[in-house]
Amino acid sequence: DTYYNDMMWVAFKRVARAGVINVVRNSFVALASIFVITMTVMILGSLMFLSGLVDQFVGYLKDKVDVNVYFVTTADEGAILDLKRSLEQLPEVSYVAYITRDEALATFRDRHEDDHLTVQALDELGDNPFGASLSIKAREPSQYEGIAQYLRDVESNESPQIIETVNYAQNKVVIDQLSRVTTYVNRFGLIVTIVFAIASILITFNTIRLAIYTSREEISVMRLVGATNMYIRGPFVIEGTIYGLVASCIGLLLFFPITFLLRPATEAMFNADIFAYYLANFFWFILVLMVAGAALGAASSFLAVRKYLSV
Repeated sequence: DTYYNDMMWVAFKRVARAGVINVVRNSFVALASIFVITMTVMILGSLMFLSGLVDQFVGYLKDKVDVNVYFVTTADEGAILDLKRSLEQLPEVSYVAYITRDEALATFRDRHEDDHLTVQALDELGDNPFGASLSIKAREPSQYEGIAQYLRDVESNESPQIIETVNYAQNKVVIDQLSRVTTYVNRFGLIVTIVFAIASILITFNTIRLAIYTSREEISVMRLVGATNMYIRGPFVIEGTIYGLVASCIGLLLFFPITFLLRPATEAMFNADIFAYYLANFFWFILVLMVAGAALGAASSFLAVRKYLSV
């Protein structure tokens, strides 16, 4: 076993050394291959950015939509808090915010602080005309219908009546549009990811195939002297892996200035900071891009040797 392991280790070192020599010797082909894989890796990284930005944008839209329950001014606070707790127990509800009468009044004053006539009319009333309210956020836009039905059931059974109005009917059009936008955006992102992934694999495969084609005579000689298929493929797989790792490092470095320059545009379009997103998820970008680059280079080399050089 020790002898066998030693022989395997020696064979691996020879294969690895041959792969490194191929990279150095075929410098022009190496640069072309690294360039193509870099573009492929950056496309993959861009798809990761797109997925993250879409998720943040959809989250931003979801946060802008809610259902508000407005209570009569005489509603008992204990009854309101009981309703709040019962809503929080629903699986469809993300969270419920309670706005007191005083908070509603303060918000109204802040919003109309430049409208002196409105503020003066409010002061002349002498009493707070606003009732308390609950702001309800659902986990998904499609779940607001069920929450609204629950509120209608509560309203029909409660005595005395404390709910003045529920604004679901006014927001229903916006909620339905948000549901459709969320579905279309996610579907579009999936289609774009699949198309670019297939295109990237084909481009990388053809580039690696061209690189291996330049060594066809060397492969023929190796076969004539009795080299095994694994020994022939090995250096090219190592070579492709090196291309992929170098390309991934280049892509990771290029994303720093690119995301920094695109930060204002993404904040305006998606309400998301793409540079901060890259820094926060840098470890995952390293993991995904390094593994993808190495795997893409190695797999393309393996398939190119097998299919096009009849090894």
